[in-house]
Amino acid sequence: MCELLGLCFNTEVSVHLAFSGLKAGAMKNPDGWGVVWYDEYGTQIVKESRPADRSRLAISFLEHIGARSRIFVSHIRRSTTGAVGYVNTHPFYRRFDQKTWVFAHNGTIDPSQLNFPSREFSPIGETDSELVFCGLLSWLSHSGIQLTGRNDFILLHEKLREINRSGELNLIFSDGRHLFVYHDRSGHVGLHFLLRQAPYKVVKLRGQYLTINLAEVIDPEERGYIVASEPLSNENWNRVKLGQLLIFSEGKSIFMSESE
Repeated sequence: MCELLGLCFNTEVSVHLAFSGLKAGAMKNPDGWGVVWYDEYGTQIVKESRPADRSRLAISFLEHIGARSRIFVSHIRRSTTGAVGYVNTHPFYRRFDQKTWVFAHNGTIDPSQLNFPSREFSPIGETDSELVFCGLLSWLSHSGIQLTGRNDFILLHEKLREINRSGELNLIFSDGRHLFVYHDRSGHVGLHFLLRQAPYKVVKLRGQYLTINLAEVIDPEERGYIVASEPLSNENWNRVKLGQLLIFSEGKSIFMSESE
């Protein structure tokens, strides 16, 4: 079914706890994992076409790579279209409009029903997911939409709903400044979000017999949103509405569309 993860905070944070929760779903999603983040050196991506819970690289990422960013996008894969392999492993990325865009998808889309105005961007792999990503960037380029304000966000929502008519569409993607989140109109799999801010408390993490006092490990100034297919803790997670687009920036919610 694949699972998605996205973070958007007001300051640079670690993805350690959230990725640990995502990794708990790796047994059902054994065909690859990936994490993308933005730092002072540019866009960083680590991904691998093997189960995250049996990957030395995933363990190394959690224990030794001190990745910190305001935005993270992550994915664990169960293949439906496209072979198991690096080029078909999410997240995907492309340069467009002087930004690096990253994209992760859950669901299955019928490519024959997609309607994009141009093919400025082409997939490298074989997945319907990457085809949607390339088509969406081509549409943005053709339309001249800058995604800087409410009117542009409404047009993006309309385009995503159009794509959604071709199949199942749960998305998390980013341009390095915004985190865009869209939930499938039929409720495929599910998508949840959490506002994490002080005062922090003791929480139980998903898939583990581990409780942790967040106040001991998180800077009290950190504030932001976590989005995931499944709640990653026993905190007060909210469901994204069917067919809804959420947009976050600098740890704030800046746009919430109406549901389908």
